[in-house]
Amino acid sequence: MHDLDPLADVVGAQDVIAWFGRMPSFHDAHLRSLSLFSGGIATMQIFAWNMTDQVDAQGYFVLEKHAIVTLTLEGVTAVRLSDFDLPGIIFEMKIERAEERYRVSWYGSYGVEGELTARTIRFAVRPEVR
Repeated sequence: MHDLDPLADVVGAQDVIAWFGRMPSFHDAHLRSLSLFSGGIATMQIFAWNMTDQVDAQGYFVLEKHAIVTLTLEGVTAVRLSDFDLPGIIFEMKIERAEERYRVSWYGSYGVEGELTARTIRFAVRPEVR
């Protein structure tokens, strides 16, 4: 899980926390899209969920609270990407303050991984019924 202090003032962070009950770690979440636009704007759409401690009849953990979480970064100043294959599966993601900027960095279990640095970041959450 993330330290909430660097995200306390981020637009939409409280909506994400309200849906999931916490800021998700995004472990095993699917990075469905990553877009870079002129003017220094980037968006990431991540399909995420909560994993419970319950197991279904097939022995898989029960997943709940499915949603698309969109991160929008404005004033992007640095981009580092590798293995650009989408959708990607996130192994580990960090969202942190870096002086006067935000840094989103992630390692992939599969597909794209990288780091984006920007002046601002905001979250949006769109629940998905399963």
